[in-house]
Amino acid sequence: MMSPDLSESYIRRALAAHSPTRIDTKALMPSAVLVPLLQTDDGYRVLFTVRTSRVEHHKGEVSFPGGARDPEDASLETTALRETFEEVGIRQDHVQLLGRLNDMETRSGFHITPFVGLIPASYAYDPSRIEVDEVLEVPFDDLWEVYRQGPREFTYGEGSAPTLAYEFHHDGHRIWGATARILTDFFDLLVVADTG
Repeated sequence: MMSPDLSESYIRRALAAHSPTRIDTKALMPSAVLVPLLQTDDGYRVLFTVRTSRVEHHKGEVSFPGGARDPEDASLETTALRETFEEVGIRQDHVQLLGRLNDMETRSGFHITPFVGLIPASYAYDPSRIEVDEVLEVPFDDLWEVYRQGPREFTYGEGSAPTLAYEFHHDGHRIWGATARILTDFFDLLVVADTG
């Protein structure tokens, strides 16, 4: 499976052709994340954050910028953009939203709505000291190479049954769980667009 010939128009078309799965439940906390893409001279990069040990959920894990919807947020899209600014310092008017991915549930009780957006390369990030330990820019091709090898069998937690899943690694960091599932969902969508 070759990496798709990525361009902004290709990603927009792939997302526009996709009808995202939506979750309608009041039992989960509504939240949103941004899947930020940077176009550099060496190709696309995907931005992640490494969470601090001071946040309430998923301490020390790699994630996309995002969080719970505030009552004053007009939409989940607003939530994703607000949280990205609060966590990483990327202004909302510097994000070109390209589309929406499938909603997802987490074991920690969140209902996540992911959005894909372009951000300027060489951005001067201003990460929140409370929420973000590090900002990672991971080459798309490195992530794609892992994806194209298919899911592997993992066991999460003592006594849990093995499950097929994707895990990505970069510079000593592990990208797994909901973040890996969102990334895989995005890659699946690009494959469908490439073969459609």
